[in-house]
Amino acid sequence: MASYVSSRVTLFVILLICINESCGYNLTVLTEGGYVRGYRWRSNSNLNFVFYGFKGIPYGKPPVGNLRFQDPQPAEPWDGIKLVNSNPDSCAAHQSGSAGSPVIGSENCLYLSVYVTRTDENNEDLSLPVMVWIHGGAFVRGTPYANPSNLLEKPVIVVVIAYRLGVLGFLNTEDENAWGNAGLKDQNLALQWIKNNIRNFGGDPNKITIFGQSAGGASISYQLASPRSEGLFAQAISQSGNTLNEWGFTKNPKKILFQFARLFNIESNNTAEVVRELQKIDYEVLVDTSLQVDRFLPSVEVDHPGAFIDRSTYEIWTNGDFNKVPVIIGYTSEDGAYAKGRYRQYATNSKNVIPAGLNVDLDSPIADELVQKISDFYFPDRVYDNLTRSLNFMTQHYFARGIRKVVGDLVKTTQPVYFYRFSYVTTENYTKGVNGGAGHGEDNIYIWNSKLNTNADILMRNRLITLWTNFVIYGNPTPVPEPLLENITWPDARGVGDDVRYLEIGKQLVPGTNPAQEDFLFWKEIFQQYSTSTIYTY
Repeated sequence: MASYVSSRVTLFVILLICINESCGYNLTVLTEGGYVRGYRWRSNSNLNFVFYGFKGIPYGKPPVGNLRFQDPQPAEPWDGIKLVNSNPDSCAAHQSGSAGSPVIGSENCLYLSVYVTRTDENNEDLSLPVMVWIHGGAFVRGTPYANPSNLLEKPVIVVVIAYRLGVLGFLNTEDENAWGNAGLKDQNLALQWIKNNIRNFGGDPNKITIFGQSAGGASISYQLASPRSEGLFAQAISQSGNTLNEWGFTKNPKKILFQFARLFNIESNNTAEVVRELQKIDYEVLVDTSLQVDRFLPSVEVDHPGAFIDRSTYEIWTNGDFNKVPVIIGYTSEDGAYAKGRYRQYATNSKNVIPAGLNVDLDSPIADELVQKISDFYFPDRVYDNLTRSLNFMTQHYFARGIRKVVGDLVKTTQPVYFYRFSYVTTENYTKGVNGGAGHGEDNIYIWNSKLNTNADILMRNRLITLWTNFVIYGNPTPVPEPLLENITWPDARGVGDDVRYLEIGKQLVPGTNPAQEDFLFWKEIFQQYSTSTIYTY
């Protein structure tokens, strides 16, 4: 069976089979692993709009037993027709990422879902662009469940992937016993599967755009930074997340490993033994206990042939050693609102304002000097628990400065770069800012939420969907003047000299130059003056 399937797939024969006499309620497609049968679904907002969902196609072997913590392996082929008509388990994680919340999902989670609008009546020669969604959740939570109907009203195919999270996805022994970054490698394996199989669903393997938000946006930038992902996608959209954001990277994975092992009375310093013992423990216990140590996150791997990231991504971006494709990249005007519950940390300890990427000894005079400079800029009256000022600081600290630095590196290539700041605010916003801006994840509302209550919100949804899918289809978010988009042209980010151009996505679409320029120049000077070792986060 496997050899038969393989030979058929190499011919990229599109098999769209109408199964029963109703002809159209389900759809069967041949993949490398075997046949999968998807089912017809209706849009929540438009009952006349139908699409086919192939929910839960395996792309990797279940990472259980001795495969726990290891690099993913391709899924085994199957006989017969696999029914893929319901959401698969998400990857195991705390529901909210905090103590007291239940562990949801499973270890057996390396699945993806494909959504198409084509049927047996469509032109079988049509080759549609593909959008691959990578979900967020700080690399410790999140699910691969999404309503793609907004996007599918455009001529695209949507794929949503799952990847391992937290301790199960990012434990790193700094040797061959667990190389690390398994979750990022899961994404990479899923992209390989999509590249090899999407033509069978009517997609174009040469027009794949990866996109994601928060940790999903950071994942996009990790895929851009890794040589292992070269050629697996043609374009990228990174929303509110980057490899340089300090919440998406850990510098000391082995230290965290041993601290974690000690919680289970595993006292050995032999990493092989530690991994064997951890593989014996129920995954829910591992996930629950992981809240007691620093987060398991992406990290630099020791040098080996299969490494996903083997050096500082700051160095990768600065040296131009990333995958060069057209990119949309940006953030929301108050991304820092996601952490507004923690704003008093600066009043508790003012040294919390110092970026981890500077690698400064917090007991040194340099630390005191940095606190003085940063406080003069963001907290001149030294009222650190002022929410308005803290929110501006956190937006720059956790998101904007790293993203802006990468924009400056991207524009040095010959590929198009489209930079944005999303600032549209309505009553739908769920991580409300306090300075009149859009909080973390607000842009996602208009991509995935099909139930919006106001004409203004519906207009924003239509605009954002059009900008994103124009980029996917044409490689340009504004290929021609369009009344829906106020006939504007979203400029390439390359400006005069060191200027960068961007699009302010608010109630109006306003092209501009250098968002938050004073903040950008301030942090640039700080890093130039005070960084004395390898920079990992910015």
